Amino acid sequence: MRSFVILAAASVVVSWTLAAAESTPGAPRTPDGKPDFSGLYTIPYTPNMAQGKEQDVPYTELGRQAFLNHDSKDDPTSNCWFPGVPRIMQSPYPARIVQTHDYLVILFEYNTMFRMIPLDGRPHADKMEPSFMGDSVGHWDGDTIVVDTTTLKGPPWTWLDTAGHQHSDQLHVIEHFRPGKNGAVDYDFVVDDPKMYSKPWVNSRPLMPLKPTPGLPDLIEYNCSENNKDLQHLRSNKPALH
Repeated sequence: MRSFVILAAASVVVSWTLAAAESTPGAPRTPDGKPDFSGLYTIPYTPNMAQGKEQDVPYTELGRQAFLNHDSKDDPTSNCWFPGVPRIMQSPYPARIVQTHDYLVILFEYNTMFRMIPLDGRPHADKMEPSFMGDSVGHWDGDTIVVDTTTLKGPPWTWLDTAGHQHSDQLHVIEHFRPGKNGAVDYDFVVDDPKMYSKPWVNSRPLMPLKPTPGLPDLIEYNCSENNKDLQHLRSNKPALH
């Protein structure tokens, strides 16, 4: 089963490689000829990765039961914990991308967080403990930046989305950043978690360029401190599959 999932995930990456083989005309470029993703963007808020098609989510039975039995009052972000990957890329706040020759840096307004992703294709850190945001490494594939994230905390520390889709400690996320139209970034991610999903689960959306608001900084300070004292007032609300 694991080999099947890896092969399926690889096929998704291959399809993107073919699409990335053609350069995007008019996209800004760095001095070394790579697309320049630097800029301020709106991240489309996606509270539910199923996007109205819950019946199409490729659950394993374990994944289905985990979703059915979760309770929204237990959302980990209620504790002000970091949202994890890919959930950080679905949050309703702007982000600034800073790209250099060596790194893709994403600065988030959400919780004043950042991701610093090396672009030299290095292997994952082999001595790192699992963490909320995991270990992300990237490389170029034509005009596409491919980011591979592993070593993510398992439950109950993070969910995939606000709707409560769950993941296990085997979660592996593959992201693609590619130049889009009118200054957008065509973004997608692949959830590879053979415990919870029978095949890779793909989500895609554009990161849209955002004009700064005059008189305000690009990103406004956001502070969410752990140890929320009001958790007892959160209401129970379990989902149901139709």
